[in-house]
Amino acid sequence: MGKGRTAGGLEAKGMLRKPRYPKRRSVALRAFGTLVMSFMLAMLSVLTAAVPSAAAQDTWVFSQSIPCSTAPVSGVPFNNCAVSNMRSFRVGNARAWRMIFSDATSEAAFGLYRLVEPKGVGGMGPLTSSMADWLRNADALRSVTAGSFGWTQNNQYVAFQRPNRHCVGFARTGPPPGGTVYWILGGALCRDSPTPIPSAEAQFLVNSVQVRD
Repeated sequence: MGKGRTAGGLEAKGMLRKPRYPKRRSVALRAFGTLVMSFMLAMLSVLTAAVPSAAAQDTWVFSQSIPCSTAPVSGVPFNNCAVSNMRSFRVGNARAWRMIFSDATSEAAFGLYRLVEPKGVGGMGPLTSSMADWLRNADALRSVTAGSFGWTQNNQYVAFQRPNRHCVGFARTGPPPGGTVYWILGGALCRDSPTPIPSAEAQFLVNSVQVRD
């Protein structure tokens, strides 16, 4: 009887020891799962970090400041200038420049969009929308055109308003008509004024701002 109890006790103890192998296997599986999860998280971090740079290629990002003396546009004493990222289009690679002027009573923004590495023929093509629509949608001019209203247009420039301000703007392509379009220049000026900016002053702005060769 005693031996039976001893054998039964050993058998019972043996049965308690049998799950130890599955337990070690479970620990190993958990360690492997943790390793896989760490690898996946690391890959996700890399992919997430790559998204902003890829998305930036779909928009104009003016993150690189430049001396205004080197800006490719003249005619206004700019005090804040920047160049954008390079973007690829069917007709080639393009870049944009943003030039800003501001003082106590006025603010102005100018944008030059230029085809710097043409591919094939055709150039950038003419403005496909009205001057007012182009100015409203130009990223380089948003600091001046945001929140604007009351747009009117003639052949040379547009007039619009912002709260407590009257504004004018223009857009044109170059080189001169008849050749391939390699750049689009646009500008907008707003001033604290209860009355519209005189047409002679608006025309002077249009004529003064020029693209450097």
